[in-house]
Amino acid sequence: MTFLKSMKTFVVGVAVMGATAFSQITAQEQVEVSDAELNKIAAAFQDIQKVNMEAQQQVMATVKESGFDPNRFNEMYQASASAEQTVEASDEEKQRFGEVMGKIQQMQTGFMKQIQEIISKEGLTMERYEKIAMALQTDADLQGRLRAAMEQKP
Repeated sequence: MTFLKSMKTFVVGVAVMGATAFSQITAQEQVEVSDAELNKIAAAFQDIQKVNMEAQQQVMATVKESGFDPNRFNEMYQASASAEQTVEASDEEKQRFGEVMGKIQQMQTGFMKQIQEIISKEGLTMERYEKIAMALQTDADLQGRLRAAMEQKP
């Protein structure tokens, strides 16, 4: 299940942070965020959570359909993501793992597109969303305001 947690972290991380490598904001910069923008972020986040749930289900189904035991797939995934960790696998198993990872990466691209559409639908640009997401990491007041906005959403 570690891979699925990683996938969830990936999707939620993208949802919360956006593509931070492209963000021009520093952690110390203060960002002014209106209540209207926070309401848009809250609405987007709820829809993004739905995409995340769908992503987890589709990834799990893809792993199972490939014939992998989820634990074995997680073991291979962890080894592929770590320079220190290795795992013994047959050539056939390595090939199958590569094929499944290719499918998952394609799915991630689709999930990212859905997330971008959700953000756009709420009237935010990815750049603004990323800027606010970065501010949310360090601004406790802004975090509290977002929580309050989310509690008001149905």
